[in-house]
Amino acid sequence: MNIRTRLSFLFILFLLYGCADKKGAAYVEGLLYLDGKPVSIEMMDGIITRVKPLSSKTDLPQAYLAPGLIDIQINGYMGVDFSDQDLNPDKMQEATFALWKEGVTSYLPTVITRDHERLARSFSLLAEAMDDEIISLSIPGFHLEGPYISPIKGYRGAHPEQHIRLPDWEEFSELQEKAHQGIKLITVAPEIEGAIPFIKKCDDSGVVVSLAHHNGSPENIDQAVAAGASFSTHLGNGCANEINRHHNPLWPQLAHDGLSISIIADGSHLTKEEVRT
Repeated sequence: MNIRTRLSFLFILFLLYGCADKKGAAYVEGLLYLDGKPVSIEMMDGIITRVKPLSSKTDLPQAYLAPGLIDIQINGYMGVDFSDQDLNPDKMQEATFALWKEGVTSYLPTVITRDHERLARSFSLLAEAMDDEIISLSIPGFHLEGPYISPIKGYRGAHPEQHIRLPDWEEFSELQEKAHQGIKLITVAPEIEGAIPFIKKCDDSGVVVSLAHHNGSPENIDQAVAAGASFSTHLGNGCANEINRHHNPLWPQLAHDGLSISIIADGSHLTKEEVRT
């Protein structure tokens, strides 16, 4: 199942001119992103109740109406680092509002490999920030990227080698407690010792498991999917610069029907030739 289904948060991004009628229904008029035709979208109590076509002669601003984007891996934004030990609700609001302006209405704050104490602190701060009603509406959960990944140079990427370690269910449970059960996605390497039973426990507990920062074989990947892994994080990155053209961790993930993939389409992590619509 695709994580966009499992994390079923989808909002409408209203880019201008929202209104309300006498019945209390909110509505906004603009151009539907699918075909550029004018529509009026009506909502009642936060639920979209009607999408009504308007006359093409209707004088509307050139504002497009589209579903809000969902980003499952944001480590920070506009100077706000979600792993920062001084994170607070004000900073979270600042980052969230800035993301709204870019069309991202739902996202997973992502914390990467650190020592246990720092990870615990990060998730405590994130959970505390979720008490803010505005923030909680945009954040369905958190993404833990690491620390149970490959320590090999290239595959570990920017993750600090000294804090990479083997999967530890007891440690993860402690982090999940600090996060108030908010960790919904975890990225792991399937080939490291203890990864497969760990993936199974995560899947059984309702946590989506993704593969990345690994040099797993096709057999490792098959075993991980059988245990419950369903996703690949930033495919094409977290990989050695020089790999075998046939036997590498990329092809088996691209070919696997049990995996959905994510990519980082910023023009830097992948080339424009690799990212096409």
